[in-house]
Amino acid sequence: MSQLTIFLMFGLALVITIIRGPGMAFAIVYLPSLILLNQLPDIPVAHAPFNAFYGPIYGILLGIPFSGEKLRFRLCTVDVVVILLLLSATITSWTTEVFETGVNTFRNELMRWVGPYFLARIVFRHIEVRKTALYSLIAILAVVAFSALIEFRLAPYWYLHQLKNLGMGNYIHVEAYSRFGFFRVSGTVEHPIYFGNMCVAILGLVAVLAKTSGISLKNPWVATALFAAFGCVITSISFTPYIGAIAGTLACLTLVGIPFSRKLILPLTLCIIAALFTFTLKTAYSELGERPEDALGESLYIRRMIVIQSWRQAIKAGPFGFGKMMQVDENEEFNLASVDNTYMQFTMTRGWVYTALWISIGILMSIRSTIGFSKITNQSQVLPLAVATSTVLGLMVAMYTVWGGAVYVIVWAVMLGLCNTLIDMIKESAAMPRALPVRPGMPQMFAPSMLTTSVPNINRAPYRPLESSAPASRLT
Repeated sequence: MSQLTIFLMFGLALVITIIRGPGMAFAIVYLPSLILLNQLPDIPVAHAPFNAFYGPIYGILLGIPFSGEKLRFRLCTVDVVVILLLLSATITSWTTEVFETGVNTFRNELMRWVGPYFLARIVFRHIEVRKTALYSLIAILAVVAFSALIEFRLAPYWYLHQLKNLGMGNYIHVEAYSRFGFFRVSGTVEHPIYFGNMCVAILGLVAVLAKTSGISLKNPWVATALFAAFGCVITSISFTPYIGAIAGTLACLTLVGIPFSRKLILPLTLCIIAALFTFTLKTAYSELGERPEDALGESLYIRRMIVIQSWRQAIKAGPFGFGKMMQVDENEEFNLASVDNTYMQFTMTRGWVYTALWISIGILMSIRSTIGFSKITNQSQVLPLAVATSTVLGLMVAMYTVWGGAVYVIVWAVMLGLCNTLIDMIKESAAMPRALPVRPGMPQMFAPSMLTTSVPNINRAPYRPLESSAPASRLT
């Protein structure tokens, strides 16, 4: 049943791409497959990794040449960094193992998060795609929130067990996580922390997609979806997504409520990076002490232990890392079953080059968001850009206390792509002449001249991407 479902998602994505375009396939097939079916076992296909969320990507890529749609977007500095991250990971695999390992890494990274990032960059330029993605996420949250309510108090891993009962074999932990007398919800993924982080990203996506589609956050469906996503974050009972949600909320409120703060995004980001690096250095050379008994103290203790033990290996990792996690039997000084620190994990496995490139995403996003805020021509553009920027940067802060590479990183990459596309559209809106008046009922996200190109005739199919007079390859 698992393999049949995966091939069904592949075929559905292919057909929808040909008929309605890659954006619709991304919204209708890829997002549900990624969030709801990511735990289905892979199909062993030589030289072509195939699973529930790779399948729709294959279908979209195969269908694009037959869709009659031209895919264009402005290449920005963050796009370049994403490409460099792909190349850096590939070089690590080549230099630490064999050539074929590098080829496999390139394929997996491309299909896992780099491809979805660039698809998000392209398809979210269309208002109908943003609306469809919003409705898709609302439906997804109905399933996720219902499952979370059951798992929170009654039955851990209830959702994954239901998939298994339907014949969709998947791995389910034998141990249930609990805290404060409640079960920690894992939902559609393998761990409560990943579930909470994913829901933080979905929360931001729903808000941004609604505001950029001319739909109010007070809309009953949107408001319910936002409440459901927030509730799912709570049910994870994980400090990491709480950190991401709190950091993102504070940043968003500041950007919306204090206009001057929009010029300080880069300095504040650099201060946070400096603070985390200083904390890492101080912790790495400090005594661990005794393990506390309370939940929060124990969580912080484990994070400190991870930094101390990981740093000893990180300083030896070199520019491209060891290529894999250290094993307990390989080094008696490293006895961690998991490295819940994305930056330490990346440094050990892929080296300082990869870690520096990853951190540079936060720096470059800060610069681009500052430029985006300076180009705003309508106050309705402030909130979606603030939410998008805060979600991206807030989760990057949360990554300091969690393993990187789970499904939440892919949803975060989609949010990153949407944020960069939003900035591009705001800049293009500011550069275009405003010749047409705003008509009643017209979405107010962009200037009138922007609306004439971003809102296609609903009677025309397939739709065309936003055309721009500026060179598509210019770095911004």
